[in-house]
Amino acid sequence: MAELELGRHCGVPGCRRLDFLPFVCDGCSGVFCLQHRSRDAHGCSEVNIRNNSVKPDQHRSYPCSYKDCNGKELLAVLCPYCEKHFCLRHRHQSDHECEKLDTPKPRMAATQQLVKHIIGKYNSKKNEEAKSKKHKGAKNSETAAKVALMKLKMHACGDKSLPQVSRVCFQ
Repeated sequence: MAELELGRHCGVPGCRRLDFLPFVCDGCSGVFCLQHRSRDAHGCSEVNIRNNSVKPDQHRSYPCSYKDCNGKELLAVLCPYCEKHFCLRHRHQSDHECEKLDTPKPRMAATQQLVKHIIGKYNSKKNEEAKSKKHKGAKNSETAAKVALMKLKMHACGDKSLPQVSRVCFQ
């Protein structure tokens, strides 16, 4: 019957125990049993050489590219537009005066125009009513126009899955 080649013998000369889950030393690359797995237990010759080659606390720091800033970060903070490193204080485009500054486009331009139109229309109606009634203590016309816009939006019908910023309301 053929013998199976399972496990390895411990590398310590006095032990030579057959271990099915042997340990390999990362210093001398020897094979050892559970009892002799530590470097001290098997008298590893590579202990001092390995310990001297490893330098603890090697940290890379990323200095800020902004003029006259001495800030450093342990993690890279890259601007996606100019691809330079910055500290947390100067990480935004507007903070580090990015040469590829992406100007934000005006949002909801149509809605803002509609609000101005409604306010203008409401103010003209309000002025006519104020002249005819001569009523004191009328509400602020701008607030009233905003309320009118809110009522318009409340009764609006359409696709509710669209985000609020993409909707345009018509009278």
